[in-house]
Amino acid sequence: MAILLAVCISSKRSSPKRTVEKAFFASGGIEGDSHFGFNEREVSLLRREDVEKTEQQANILFPPGSLAENLLVKGLPEDLSPGTILAIGATVKLEVIEKGKKPGEPHTYDYMGWCLLPIWGYFLRVVQGGEVVPGDRVSLLETN
Repeated sequence: MAILLAVCISSKRSSPKRTVEKAFFASGGIEGDSHFGFNEREVSLLRREDVEKTEQQANILFPPGSLAENLLVKGLPEDLSPGTILAIGATVKLEVIEKGKKPGEPHTYDYMGWCLLPIWGYFLRVVQGGEVVPGDRVSLLETN
């Protein structure tokens, strides 16, 4: 079973994200996040397992949101294909759009020189909105 460890938002792009106690997802992303309505990559996600590997390599602890992720999830499979639907909590459904960023595409934020979203991050779009809180269960509904 996968679990949502943290939900993070920022009020300004290229700023570190901060954890929140709850978040509301709607078409466009997470309400209150600087990336809301910015592009088709509405929500970013990192697997805790990938963060842990990097922490060991870097000998640094990465607090939730420090790597610019909206969601930090533990227990997801190592690879999520585009089209995979994640269900979070009672109502939220997110579709995986892509893993990482396209070659040469800039990433404007790093934490102490580390940046995981371009390689290990997942970008998702909101299929069905609603509220989530850390501790919510995350399930895979379907894979295209």
